[in-house]
Amino acid sequence: MLQALVVSLLPLSANAQKNVSIDWYGFVAAQSWINTHESAAGAEGFLYLYPTDRVENAADQHDERAIAQGSWFGTMARLGFVLKGPEIFGAASRAKAELEFSGHSAPGSVLYRHAFMALDWENSTLTLGQTWHPMNDLFPSTVGIAIGSPFNALNRSPQLRYEYFLGNDKNIKLMGAAIFQAANASFGPTGKSYNYARKSMVPMLYAGVDFTLGDFKVGGGLEYQHISPYVDIADNNKKYYLNGLCGMLQAQYAHEKLSVKAKTLIGQNMSHLGICSGYGLVDHLNPGEIRFAPLAASSSWAQVQWGGDLKFGLMGGYMSNWGAGKDLAVIYVAEGGTIDNMWRIAPNVQYNVGNMNLGVEYELTTVAYGTPQANGTVSDTHNVSNNRLLLSVMYAF
Repeated sequence: MLQALVVSLLPLSANAQKNVSIDWYGFVAAQSWINTHESAAGAEGFLYLYPTDRVENAADQHDERAIAQGSWFGTMARLGFVLKGPEIFGAASRAKAELEFSGHSAPGSVLYRHAFMALDWENSTLTLGQTWHPMNDLFPSTVGIAIGSPFNALNRSPQLRYEYFLGNDKNIKLMGAAIFQAANASFGPTGKSYNYARKSMVPMLYAGVDFTLGDFKVGGGLEYQHISPYVDIADNNKKYYLNGLCGMLQAQYAHEKLSVKAKTLIGQNMSHLGICSGYGLVDHLNPGEIRFAPLAASSSWAQVQWGGDLKFGLMGGYMSNWGAGKDLAVIYVAEGGTIDNMWRIAPNVQYNVGNMNLGVEYELTTVAYGTPQANGTVSDTHNVSNNRLLLSVMYAF
């Protein structure tokens, strides 16, 4: 895939001086980690999420998943380019594409991260393609590539986004976007899939505003989603729908060596954002009647970081499941709806020397698992924790 990307760009490179300029960027990283409990993770363990529920041994009730394991010198690479082109429709044109490669074994895993084009006018920007969801505008500075997930939204999706800037210093940004699900999709009757969103024929709609006031930046936004979890083929392909709302508030203060960041998400059916939330099939309905109800949840994180080339950071996160407010027959959510809440504390130290970043990060993540109730809440909980130590060496270019 990398070879195909490079070969396809050769004609552009040959004409770069005439029409466009291309800036390549990326990194190569080697990371080692140790977990004390089996955990949910992606990218062969690089993208860490949370410890899975305990499994009690029949003989002495010890937790069979409390097994220490590690990965030594796992490798990962990221390669991308930013293309700047000629003026189009009175706007400066640009494009960006980015791939990530991770894993020990061949072929490992290849992640398609960004591929978008943009037009920049004096006071506005139009973006078309796959890039960060607007709720990913602010994220913590972590050593791990999960950037705070599942407490922080983690979503890259195809979208049409328009941003308009106000004020003499363009310190107010208004944003509207139509977002389409792809790899970061909702849970549902057939598992995690973007088909629920595609069958609804309606993109997710987002509106937000950001204010920059000196060293402070504050903002928020609201997302509306309309999906179709079920189509009744026997009833002339009748579609059944589910609506959901998600709100976000964020703030950042950065001055000299000090940085303070925080974000809160409160909403319904946020599984496409990497949050442990979803929806369910409503119980106690008339025969043949189908209705879905979203699960509500909140997820927050905050981080303080201080330093220059040598930085010290401390992040904390908390997620809570609020349930659906009505009885459900079936629940579609991560871990079968057995998570009531989870929290994390994660200090890290990073040192930059030249193009190299050296980092060490400790994460204590605790999940309260329990028995799902009819309304989507969880009772009779017990805590499962994982201690994770991550060492990282990254060379960026």
